[in-house]
Amino acid sequence: MLTPKVSVVIPTYNHARYLRFALDSVINQSYANLEVFVIDDGSTDGTAKLVKPYRSKINYIYKENGGTPSALNLGLSLATGKYIGWLSADDILMDEKVSKQVGQMESDPNLGFSYTSFVVIDANGKKQYEVNSPYYSDKQEMVTKLMEGCFINGSSVMMRSSALKQIGNFDESLPQAHDYDLWFRFLRHYACGFLEDRLLAYRWHGKNMSQNPNEACSVIVRERAKRLFPEWLN
Repeated sequence: MLTPKVSVVIPTYNHARYLRFALDSVINQSYANLEVFVIDDGSTDGTAKLVKPYRSKINYIYKENGGTPSALNLGLSLATGKYIGWLSADDILMDEKVSKQVGQMESDPNLGFSYTSFVVIDANGKKQYEVNSPYYSDKQEMVTKLMEGCFINGSSVMMRSSALKQIGNFDESLPQAHDYDLWFRFLRHYACGFLEDRLLAYRWHGKNMSQNPNEACSVIVRERAKRLFPEWLN
């Protein structure tokens, strides 16, 4: 199989406790052609010191704190891979994730992005339960179901760079649900792929952003979706 370059963006803010596990999970992927960007969004917990042993294998960029979407967008602006994924600093990729998703993306050029199922782990990395993410092959059904709530785990996603360039990066005015917003924009123009394999460990430690959801952001996203898909959403 051809091995096009894959960029992995890891935005982090005061997650030094977990970051090394995220980094190891990327560096130890079975897929070799990777570039890794750690975007430190103004951490004050020793993150810069923690990443020093990794500096030969990653690109570390420090910026003033501006929120997750701003950190992601900085990483996206630097990424040169044919495909791009991001990994929350407290999550972990399974060994075959990149390889399996590249295989799927390469097999269907109509896919703008793909996502996978995942497992939930606790703060100490102990497996809690499995999540079989829903997927709908009919785009209208996919869009309609997404309106009920976002079931796509962002760290499980792989995006085609050329598609991302067309639809634009994350909306930095949305402190939350910026990924939710992106999925609707992708679906307006591209097909979506899915792998049932649980290729991500999502860490639930009680301080996750989704613990305190900002419903106003989700309302904005759903209103935008109605304008994107007037033929399906009333």
